[in-house]
Amino acid sequence: MIRHIVMWRLAPCEDKKEKAMLIKENLEALKNKIDVLVDIEVGINFEGSDSASDVVLVSTFKTAEDLNAYQNHPAHKAVGTAFVRPNVAERRVCDYEF
Repeated sequence: MIRHIVMWRLAPCEDKKEKAMLIKENLEALKNKIDVLVDIEVGINFEGSDSASDVVLVSTFKTAEDLNAYQNHPAHKAVGTAFVRPNVAERRVCDYEF
């Protein structure tokens, strides 16, 4: 099994919580659109620490090939283009086998 974790810091803006919620809702909706996605969870940080990320994605795949298929799936790319990339200042990723 493969765990894919992504953490984002959003760019400063007045409606940061709303943008975080849109990212969460749209990423979690991928569960019903991409069959190789075993599980997905998106969390929004509730504290405003300078060292914290604002949004975290934790997803699970059976194989590295499935992760690659997810990353290249048109539905995943559409969420990234419309909701994630325009609002993100920083991104960190960790993929590991468990």
